[in-house]
Amino acid sequence: MKTLIAYRTKYGTAAACARMLAEKIGGETALADLADARDVNVREYDVVLVGGSIYGGKLQRKVVSFCEKNRGALLQRRVGIFLCCLYQGEDALMQLQSEFPDWLVAHAFARALPGGEVHYDRLTLLDRLLVRSLRHPPGDLSRMRPGALDELAAAVKKLT
Repeated sequence: MKTLIAYRTKYGTAAACARMLAEKIGGETALADLADARDVNVREYDVVLVGGSIYGGKLQRKVVSFCEKNRGALLQRRVGIFLCCLYQGEDALMQLQSEFPDWLVAHAFARALPGGEVHYDRLTLLDRLLVRSLRHPPGDLSRMRPGALDELAAAVKKLT
C-alpha cells in the first residue's frame, strides 16, 4: 500500500508531524511539502494524508487549493486529515471542520489534531511584532499531542 503525506507548514510543526507520521506508518510512504510540490500525482497512492497548520487563524491556502485541485482523485482514495493548531478539544475539532473543505471532512476515514507550537525565535519580524501586540503574548508555547499521530498511523495501518 502506497501512502502520500501532503502537508504545508509555516514554521515547521506540520512538517515535523508529517515526518513522524511517515516514520510510524513505514512502508511505501512519501512526503510532499505543498510549498514545493506542484506535480504530486494523487492517483499513484492508495492512501493520502493531508495536513497543515493554522497561521493567522486560517489553514494555509496551498493545502486548500491542493484539496480542490485533486478533489476527484481524493474522493477515490482513502484520505485522512490532520491539523496543527493551538486549540484543544472541541475548539480544535471545530477549527479542523471549518478550515478543510466540507466534502473532504465528510470523506476522511480519520482525523488527527496533534496540537501546535509557537517558537518565538523562529518567527519573522512581522510575526514577532504581531505576537507582541497581543494582550498576553504567548512567547514559546507547545500544546502537542503526539498520541494523536499514533492514532492516525494506527488507522492507516488497519487499512492493509
